[in-house]
Amino acid sequence: MKKIRIAADARNLGSRPSGVGMYFYDFLKILGKDERFEFILLTDVQTSEYMKECRRAGMEVRAFGSAVNVSSSVFKYFRWIRRELADVKPDLFWEVNSLIPVRLGGSFRTMITIHDMFPLEYPQYVGHVYGLYFRLAMRRTLKDTDMILYNSEQTRKSTYHFFPEAQKIPSADSYIIAHPLRVKRKITDQNYFLYVGNMELRKGVDILLQAYRLYRKYGGTRPLVLAGKIQEEPIGQMIRQTQQEVPGITYKNYVPHEEKHALYAGCSCFVFPSRAEGFGMPVIEVMKFYKPVLVSDLPIYNEIEGPGVLRISPWEGSDEDRIRNLARSLAGFDADADRPVNREQYDEVISRYSPEKLGKTVADFIVENVG
Repeated sequence: MKKIRIAADARNLGSRPSGVGMYFYDFLKILGKDERFEFILLTDVQTSEYMKECRRAGMEVRAFGSAVNVSSSVFKYFRWIRRELADVKPDLFWEVNSLIPVRLGGSFRTMITIHDMFPLEYPQYVGHVYGLYFRLAMRRTLKDTDMILYNSEQTRKSTYHFFPEAQKIPSADSYIIAHPLRVKRKITDQNYFLYVGNMELRKGVDILLQAYRLYRKYGGTRPLVLAGKIQEEPIGQMIRQTQQEVPGITYKNYVPHEEKHALYAGCSCFVFPSRAEGFGMPVIEVMKFYKPVLVSDLPIYNEIEGPGVLRISPWEGSDEDRIRNLARSLAGFDADADRPVNREQYDEVISRYSPEKLGKTVADFIVENVG
């Protein structure tokens, strides 16, 4: 049987893997075991342990030779990719990071993954200049795209809104994979609210800090633990200032995998007040520990988690309204903290994002459209 040769842009996995890189790596581990496929990874550098693992698994890796960090180097990098594709002669090129800024040519098919439309929906979080670049680059990309993977139905709907031409391109949903727990942990209630994620405006960390301040004024005493990398320094300043003025806040910075799971296992309630979300993997992760989850009332949570999670409602309105509603939700949780979660609902949600199920979806989609 002739294998389908898949060349993939793996630069998000090359050094310090991003969320997009880990999305790709999880699918690569499943698809790489499929005898119908042969992978050639194209990357800027190849220093991460994940890239080394791919080489140990027998995948060919070709490196550009220097890190691609700024916009100007992206165009040079993709011109290099164009030359490599002419040499590799794949059946399929997979761009995992949505945008292909140059014409690649060649007789292969092209597949992209679209993770969100945030640069167009929420330009205030990424900058209006990048929003303009994203619109132009996505329109150019779609002209040469044969297949699209969407990380959610919400992303598909948003894409169709801004780019109706995408409706004509064959597509499939490739949700983010949620791996089963490798280590069983003792689940306890150590009496704290928990947020895990990037420290940035889009994630609503400012709303959470101000709501916690108000929750304390209401008489609440449950501590708040924050864990995640500071992506925006104003948020870092706000964390430090709130810690000085309000008792009970602990900031742990970025935490490794095992420590993160320990935090999940010990929290009373997980709080995730994002203003905009494409998927929200931490919510799925903490559901494996059967913890109450309090999220902003965004449409994506209806699709991903369904009725099993608690909502900060109403969510529409000003930030002042959201702060007040979240503070009341925190106090309301204290008043009803003994209410058990619906374990069957949690299990049903978690099962949707298993590696085997999602790997088969993507593999079948590739074979149907390429093989």
